[in-house]
Amino acid sequence: MHDCHDLQVWHRAMDVAVRVHVITRALPAIQAPGLRNQLCRAVTSIPANIAEGARQESSAQNARFLAYAIGSTSEVESHLELARRLVPGLPHVNDILDEISQIRRMLHALRAHHLRRPGKS
Repeated sequence: MHDCHDLQVWHRAMDVAVRVHVITRALPAIQAPGLRNQLCRAVTSIPANIAEGARQESSAQNARFLAYAIGSTSEVESHLELARRLVPGLPHVNDILDEISQIRRMLHALRAHHLRRPGKS
């Protein structure tokens, strides 16, 4: 078991979650009903799954939660692309998409590390 606060990827995921919550305020609810909520839920699940995985007893269990976080990065990308198409000029979307891509690479590397480790984490 580890503390998620020791993981750089968790901190970066938390930072991007804050940024996404801020930009979603610019999404008009009438134009994209539910998109704001879906996007916020998806981006919040990235650091949440990293944290939950870090507290698991085994590397295999940790890897499972990291896979969930990886899946959430793709969901966030899809929602951000839709938001960008619905609201042209939405600020900082490209920067956030770049950061999400880097976070996903970090998660893949961390997951591969845990999959190579037998037994306890």
